[in-house]
Amino acid sequence: MVEAAEPSHKCPTMPEVVEELHRMTNIGFPIAAMSLVGYLKNMVLVVCMGRLGSLELAGGALGIGFTNITGYSVLSGLAMGMEPLCSQAFGSQNFSIAFHTLQRTILLLLLTSFPIALLWANLEPLMLLLHQNQDITKIASLYCQFAIPDLLANSLLHPIRADEWRILIRLAFQSCLGVCLEWWWYEYMTILTGYLQKPHIALAASAIVIQTTSLMYTLPAALSASVSTRVGNELGAGQPKKAHLAAVVAVGMALVSSLLGLLLTTLGRGVWGRIFTNDSEVLELTMSVLPIIGLCEIANCPQTTSCGILRGSARPGIGAWINFYSFYMVGTPVAIVLTFVWRLGFKGLCYGLLAAQITCVVSILTVVHKTDWERESLKTKELVGKNNDRMAAFAHADETVKCEEGVAN
Repeated sequence: MVEAAEPSHKCPTMPEVVEELHRMTNIGFPIAAMSLVGYLKNMVLVVCMGRLGSLELAGGALGIGFTNITGYSVLSGLAMGMEPLCSQAFGSQNFSIAFHTLQRTILLLLLTSFPIALLWANLEPLMLLLHQNQDITKIASLYCQFAIPDLLANSLLHPIRADEWRILIRLAFQSCLGVCLEWWWYEYMTILTGYLQKPHIALAASAIVIQTTSLMYTLPAALSASVSTRVGNELGAGQPKKAHLAAVVAVGMALVSSLLGLLLTTLGRGVWGRIFTNDSEVLELTMSVLPIIGLCEIANCPQTTSCGILRGSARPGIGAWINFYSFYMVGTPVAIVLTFVWRLGFKGLCYGLLAAQITCVVSILTVVHKTDWERESLKTKELVGKNNDRMAAFAHADETVKCEEGVAN
C-alpha cells in the first residue's frame, strides 16, 4: 500500500519560503545565464541584419520565425517531456530512470531533426505558395539553410524498454504541443504581417518585437524549468507540502520579474529600438507596439512559470489544451478582426496576442490553484514506483545469482 502523503494545509513559515527561494535561485540562475547567452547570439544576428537594411531585417524576421516554430519549438517541447520523469525519479532517488530518460530524449530529438532540416532547405517554394514577398523570402530561405547545423547541435544541448518509451513519448508529445501551439502563433502573426501594407516595415518591426519577447522570456523560462524540477523532486519524495510551496514561490517570483519586462518596453522602448535599426518608419511602428508587448509580459511570465508547475506534476497536456483555446479560439479571432476589419494593422496583431495571454494566464493559474497536491504525490509514486519495483526485481535476481554461484563454489 502507498503511504499517505503529509498534509499540506499548514501555511509555510518565512524560513521555509526563504529556503525555497534559495533553492529556486540555485536551479534557475544557471538556466537563465545559458538562455541569455543563446539570446545574445540571435540578438547580434538581428542587429547586424538591421544595419544592412529593412529588407534584410524583414527577411531575417521571416527566417527566424520559421526556424523557431518548425524547429526550435519542437525540440524544446519534446525535451520538456523528460522533466517530470527525471525530476520525480531524482526525488525518489531512482537515478537509473533519469539517466535512461536522458539517453532516449537525445535520440528522439536527433531523429526529429532530420525531417525538420529537409523542410528548412525548401523554405522558398513554400513561402512563395503563401504569396509572401519574393525578395524577403529569398533572404529567409538563405537564413534557414545556414541554420540547419545549429538545429542538429540543439538536439544534443536540449536534453530501453517499450513501456518506458511510451511514457516518455506521451509526456514529450504533450509538452511539445503546449510549447509549439504558443510559438506557432508568433509565426502565424509573422505570416499575417506579410499581408499588411508595407510588409517590409511591418516584418522588420516584427523582428524587433520577437527579439524583445525572446529576451523577456529568459527569466520565466528559467523559473519554469526551476519550478518543474522542484515540484517533481518534492512529489517524487512524497512531500506535497513542499511541492505546493515551490509552486507559490515561483509564481510570486514570476509576477515580480514580469514588471522588468514592462519597464523595458515602456521607459526603454526608444533606446531599445535604436539598437536594432535606424529606419524611422520601423522605429515608429516598433515604439508604438512595445507597450502592448509589455502588458503581454505581465501575463506571459506567470503563465510560462505555471506551465513548469504542470510539467513537474506530469500534467503537460492541460497546459497544451489551455494554449490551444487561448491562442487559437480567442487570440486569433481578435487579431484578425482588429487587424483586417478594424484596420489597426500590426497593432491589431499585438492586441490579439494580449487577449490570448490574458485568457491563458487566468486559465492556468486557476488550474494550479485548484491542484490537489496530496493526490499528485500519490500519482507520482505510481508513475515512478513501477520502475522502482522493476529495478528492485532485477537487483534481487542479480543477488540470487551471486548467492547461487557462491554456494556452488
